[in-house]
Amino acid sequence: MQTLKGNNILNRKQCDVLRGLAIIGIFLHNFCHWLHGGHHENEYLFYQGHGQTAWDYWTGGIDAFAPIQFFSFFGHYGVPLFLFLSGFGLVMKYEQQGAKRVGTWSFLSYQWLKLFRLMALGFVVTVLVYIACGSEPHPWNEMLAQLAMVVNFVFQSPGSALVPGPYWFFGLMIEVYVIYRLFVYSTRNQSLWRWLMPVLLSIVAWLMMMVVVVCGNHLKALEYLRYNAAVAMLPFAMGVLVARYGMPQLPKWVLVLVAVACLPLLAVVNLNFQAWLWGPVLVIAGAVAFVKLFEHYSSEATGLLMRPLAWVGTLSSFIFVVHSVPRMPIFKFVLWRQQEIMPTDYLWIALYIVLTLLLAWLYKQYLNLLPSPKLK
Repeated sequence: MQTLKGNNILNRKQCDVLRGLAIIGIFLHNFCHWLHGGHHENEYLFYQGHGQTAWDYWTGGIDAFAPIQFFSFFGHYGVPLFLFLSGFGLVMKYEQQGAKRVGTWSFLSYQWLKLFRLMALGFVVTVLVYIACGSEPHPWNEMLAQLAMVVNFVFQSPGSALVPGPYWFFGLMIEVYVIYRLFVYSTRNQSLWRWLMPVLLSIVAWLMMMVVVVCGNHLKALEYLRYNAAVAMLPFAMGVLVARYGMPQLPKWVLVLVAVACLPLLAVVNLNFQAWLWGPVLVIAGAVAFVKLFEHYSSEATGLLMRPLAWVGTLSSFIFVVHSVPRMPIFKFVLWRQQEIMPTDYLWIALYIVLTLLLAWLYKQYLNLLPSPKLK
């Protein structure tokens, strides 16, 4: 069986499609799970009851609100897909033959400045919108820690210290960049550690999460780990290994089987804590199989689906930054005044999507006017 290497694994457009899938899941999840009646997910903590409720719904109780319930429960799995693409992208950018060696400080300062440039204005606007909607402002130390991208690990309960919005993810990415440069990048030319280091990082992260639950069910410790790099190591390592060693060129029927089977299996793993920890593997396998599957179809059929997804993928980082801005007013003045999901909620979701895409496009135009940091 042929092994795909380099850009034949995933080209730029395919990566954009994966980003599109990931951000659609995330920003619709962050809307749908706020709705009264939306299924609670197992994102930071594991509750078997949440998985059981979703399982009962999908195996017998589906109604007109299935799309809302789908994104409410499964949408957060866009995060591990982004982490996979981060590992893949770092290897493709910094480890290819002829790539210039990057120093530790130069690499980390460049990544921090790049993320700060992306986040800063969106963060400030989001805080102002939340305050205007009557939300209590967070303490200054929490907001400064968020801006500095260290809020994840400087507070014992990151979930309660986060300023409204998804900006904790930027702190997680800084941790991932530190781990990559200190432990992964240095193994790029070593035959043994080249594959062993990413595997060890995944095992250590898995053991940490297992230990805090098995030895006393410490939910706060588990939540802390899952707001920090422990949650990232498995999908990130998968991206590193795929970029370094390639992936097999699978026949069409295998791609169909993987793409179709991964979603019901994802519902199954949410019924068991140990299996739940491996959920990102299913998400990544299913999404990559879906993208590779469309290589077997005509360009016209592929374009009808893939071009819009790729376009959304090119806006993904901007969508991530701005999607909290239109969400809060919609909930504050409309959706939190009702006690259950209603058919009209789809109209508000449609408005939310349009406003988010428009704001993301405008935010991209704004950032294009600003100087970009340079890697020295």
